[in-house]
Amino acid sequence: MEVREPKRFVLLDFYRFIAALGVFIFHLKNIDKGISPVWNGSYGLFVDMFFILSGFVISYSYPATSTGLRTYVRFLVRRIARIYPLHLLTLLIFAVLALVGISGPTSHASWLDFLHNLLLVQAWGVTDHLSFNSPAWSISAELFCYVLFPLFMLLAGRVSPLMLAIIVALCYGILAHAHLPIWQERSQMYGATFDFGMLRALPSFLNGILLTVLFRLSSDYRRKPVAFAGIALFAGSVLILNLYAKPDLAIIVFSLAILVTATGESAFARFPGSDWLGRLGNTSYAIYMVHEVLLILLFKPAWHYFGLQPSMFPVFALVCCIILTVVADVTYHYVENPARKLINRLAPGDARSARIPKAEPLDLSKTRQAANAS
Repeated sequence: MEVREPKRFVLLDFYRFIAALGVFIFHLKNIDKGISPVWNGSYGLFVDMFFILSGFVISYSYPATSTGLRTYVRFLVRRIARIYPLHLLTLLIFAVLALVGISGPTSHASWLDFLHNLLLVQAWGVTDHLSFNSPAWSISAELFCYVLFPLFMLLAGRVSPLMLAIIVALCYGILAHAHLPIWQERSQMYGATFDFGMLRALPSFLNGILLTVLFRLSSDYRRKPVAFAGIALFAGSVLILNLYAKPDLAIIVFSLAILVTATGESAFARFPGSDWLGRLGNTSYAIYMVHEVLLILLFKPAWHYFGLQPSMFPVFALVCCIILTVVADVTYHYVENPARKLINRLAPGDARSARIPKAEPLDLSKTRQAANAS
């Protein structure tokens, strides 16, 4: 049977959209202390799913055989072109708000904070607080993983899947459960942001690379019903976050949902509803980056202006999600996507060649031979 390798996983993009809205709802609760936790659970942990998804999608698109300094530089150009334009835009908006005396959830907005954010190192343990557009800490953590990406891919190509899984488990065990003095939050790694938030991203990003390795071995399981099993797993992860604050369980279910969904979706020539799933997926990064701006300038004032009660939060959150999605869709088409294309076009050399879909994937021949022998 011929194994199809999809260019884009629209279901995973849709998961990212749902997760971005989940993070927004998690922050929206701050408009009123009386809002019940049952409506947002532990949706802040969706950030860790972002890290897993990034590791999976990027390692899937940029195979291990893409080596050399020029390819590495082009890879970084593409990733910076993806994350930086909206980061810079929101940073400048928050700087203007600070100048006119409008404070957000994070009141810190010094010139040194601005420099940290401008360089995207605010999650590298250089400060003791969040500042400006606070969700951007995770973008700083992602950049750290991008810098180390070639080493991660080299590791994934040199060790067996079992050994890589052990390494990932050890990373989680050391960083998420050891009582390290670098964690300032009670929840340790899963609460980390400014306090070495890039180390919070590291095990999940490497986990995503492990999922790519496993996906490459999944050709015998690529059947359409598997995709719907993946959807059920993702729905289960949302329920888990809504009812329980159990990060380890959430990470396991996130990982299974991503792997199973990708395996099943690859059996479709075109998944039903791909157009609108893909369009919603395109808005996810903009939703994540601009939601704090709308929260300060629109949603929080509207809540207090209309004198809404905590019991109205579900309806209010739904309306806010619709407005935010529309704004994010416009932002994607008229700001994010054009800026990314411009940066790639102005980059030295052909930045597009950093993505090499025709290159050989991770070399798993030895693993397959061992499996056949057994």
